[in-house]
Amino acid sequence: MKSALIGYGYWGKILHSNIEKFLNTNVVIHDPVMNIDNMRIVKNCGMIFVATPAQTHYNIVKDLLNDGKNVFCEKPLSTSIKEVSTLYEICKTNKNAKLFVDWTFTFNDAVKCIKEIVEDGRYGKIRNVEMNRLNSGPERKDTCAKWDLASHDVSILQYIFEEKPEKVDWVCLKRNKDSFKNDTCYGVIQYENFDASINCSWQYGRKNRSCVFEFDAGFLHWDDSLDTIFFENNPVLFKRHGSPLENALKTFASGEYDQEKLTKEITEILENE
Repeated sequence: MKSALIGYGYWGKILHSNIEKFLNTNVVIHDPVMNIDNMRIVKNCGMIFVATPAQTHYNIVKDLLNDGKNVFCEKPLSTSIKEVSTLYEICKTNKNAKLFVDWTFTFNDAVKCIKEIVEDGRYGKIRNVEMNRLNSGPERKDTCAKWDLASHDVSILQYIFEEKPEKVDWVCLKRNKDSFKNDTCYGVIQYENFDASINCSWQYGRKNRSCVFEFDAGFLHWDDSLDTIFFENNPVLFKRHGSPLENALKTFASGEYDQEKLTKEITEILENE
């Protein structure tokens, strides 16, 4: 099946190389901003990848789905739950169309391991989750840190626990007053029996990708930067099956996925002010 990529910025270039590597297909590129106009050819491709600014996703994806295309869209799909719902309704009406959102961390082997730990109850019930996603850049001009960074952490929470929260609170701000968008956000998500805190920024002096899960029996620490999981200083071993992006691309190509519930829950949580 022929593939096409709409958008050739920072993430588009990463997608391009990975699509060709893992799906073994040539990719047609379309990016009006860079004066690359291949839209006529794109319309003849079966798999289409969208890596344009977040505010453009809805209209682009809607047109592609109406044309019966299989669409892979960079997150966030949209910052409006109404728009997200509309896109999935198109998929139900047009049976040839399928929609995949790149919730990359739901294809991360460490996250899958933590989900198995939660489900088998080996450390007891979850009490609290503390999540950090801090770094110096890259700065985004099309969306804020909540939708760019915290969306990863919300996707992890919803994928692992599969619960709707009872209360959500966000504080968004500019650590750097010259930032185009709010570059920092803090979130508190309260579930029935535990709560989670999220700390995100692309205006932070050093990289911090540590997450702490407090269970009845103790603390589990996942460091995404080091790709390690420890429970009370003891390493937790898990199988690695490829990079998260590789796993996501192969899942999209297989057509065996259903993300509607997950995508709607993530969008509702992030949309909550």
